Amino acid sequence: MIDTKFDIAYAAGRFNLSLNIIDGNPQIFNLMGMDSYYSVYKMLSDDEQKKIASAAAQCLEHPGLVCDECVHITVDGKRCCYILTIQLAQDGNSYDLALINVSNTENRINELNRRLITAREYISLTGEAVFAYYPDTQRFHLYYINHQQNVTIFDENFGEWETQMLEQNRVAKEDFETFETFCSILRNGKFSQSYTFHGCIISDANILERYRVSFKPKNYENGDQVVIGTWAIIHEATGDVNATILEDSYIDSLTGLLNKKSIMKYAEDALKGKNRDRTAFAIIDIDDFKSVNDNFGHMFGDKVIKAVGNVIKNAVGTNAVAGRMGGDEFFIVFEQFTDELEFRNVLRCIKTNVSTVYHDQMERKLSCSIGLARYGVGPFSTTYHDLFKIADRSLYLAKVKGKNRYIIYKPELHGDFNLQNDDDIINVSNTFYSETDINALHNMLSDLIVYGTDSVTEVLDFFAHVMTINRVSVFLSDSGAPAYTNTLPADVPMADPSVLKNVKYLYLFTNNLLAVSNLQSLEFSTPEVYKLLSDTGVACFMQYIVRDREGEPVGLISADVFDRSSAFPKIAITLFADMCRTLNAVFLREHLI
Repeated sequence: MIDTKFDIAYAAGRFNLSLNIIDGNPQIFNLMGMDSYYSVYKMLSDDEQKKIASAAAQCLEHPGLVCDECVHITVDGKRCCYILTIQLAQDGNSYDLALINVSNTENRINELNRRLITAREYISLTGEAVFAYYPDTQRFHLYYINHQQNVTIFDENFGEWETQMLEQNRVAKEDFETFETFCSILRNGKFSQSYTFHGCIISDANILERYRVSFKPKNYENGDQVVIGTWAIIHEATGDVNATILEDSYIDSLTGLLNKKSIMKYAEDALKGKNRDRTAFAIIDIDDFKSVNDNFGHMFGDKVIKAVGNVIKNAVGTNAVAGRMGGDEFFIVFEQFTDELEFRNVLRCIKTNVSTVYHDQMERKLSCSIGLARYGVGPFSTTYHDLFKIADRSLYLAKVKGKNRYIIYKPELHGDFNLQNDDDIINVSNTFYSETDINALHNMLSDLIVYGTDSVTEVLDFFAHVMTINRVSVFLSDSGAPAYTNTLPADVPMADPSVLKNVKYLYLFTNNLLAVSNLQSLEFSTPEVYKLLSDTGVACFMQYIVRDREGEPVGLISADVFDRSSAFPKIAITLFADMCRTLNAVFLREHLI
């Protein structure tokens, strides 16, 4: 018997705590089918099942909470979009659930988005800037549309902007009166008008241009008021709109993104604006791009750069402004995001889609590395110069860690950057390596070759001391206790050589060597290894695969740091590799492997 108390405007019913139906209206049964198994899960994909299970758990934990999730259900062969609303019933032993079909709304939104994109493209092609003036707040926003990007020229108090233009002589003296009339009528906010005057306001140059400015007021149903307008640069002789001057001044001709001068100025202005707390810089570099030019020629290389520019343009949409710094390097200025997940979604989208660029014409997939720095995250991260440096050095870290990845800088994970010295990449706990210590270590390795394994522990102790390593372990098998370690306190856990059994992990090594500056980077790529190493207290490490005469992996040398996550300096990686190769040779000579 179907209970008629349910709203018949949409599919609704009561479900038990396992989300099997107890009762409902005809619409819910029509939607779910009339078989004996009435579970909401059977209509949903695996990912959406997890979303609804999580929502149900939250409602159970917090009675009175109402959760809405977007799901997709196939009805009569057509995939439809629904809003699934769920809350715990008053009896505490069941859920009230409703499914509202919003496909028509979704389709309408998609159609409006298509129209908006078309309108933006049209405005972009006209070469005109646009502006909005808000009488209630006196905000004046002058910008131009470069496809999906809104590139701000001015965004400030209108009165301050007017004073600034006059004091800086950015309006021709003979047109002062016309300009002041334009400002007065615009400030009034009630009339549609068009004015022509000369100045150097748009292109930010010292050459006077002729402007035609037109505007009209717009009143919205909620009572808000805005004055919208266009700002065109026109030919002095013909009166036609100069559609290329904005593009020539601001746009990179190859990619259609902002050019270097424009994106740098935009970044500097962003840090002066009201949203500076949300500002973030990302620098993107195509990995091994020189090999593309060498193997396929510079014309094909230009095609690749243009395609990567399109990837970036589509990924950021209206959420950021992107530019090309030159060569294969790009720059993004974010001003809207506050959640790290939002940054990750954009960067992941760029990284993934770059790998598809001309993938059918190149033997090896294209990849990119990205470094991102956020305003106020870490010391010295509030000026353009410092924020750019942090992003640049985060990019360097991404390169060092193997390329084809992005680094969102966090001082607790990546250490403090020494921004006072352009030659230093990272200041790791103020550690420096003296030439005397380095020479002493090389002498010890020479003695090791001559005298054998008696001094292995002494070598490991000295290496750990010089390189500020907490634990150095030498395993001659893929299980059991280490054959050698540096001198360790009794409470330090042992390293685990069973990572050698993980084939996917071994692919991360290059020339038997792997340096990981942050253990968390393995959490999703090799979760089993991440779990093993995190259980031993590692924060960052270097490892070397010991091989027998046939080249098979038979052991592992691991140098582990517990108290910090930071990139290892090149000298540390080089010395570790030298020590490991020497040990491997000695073990072979003495038939220990």
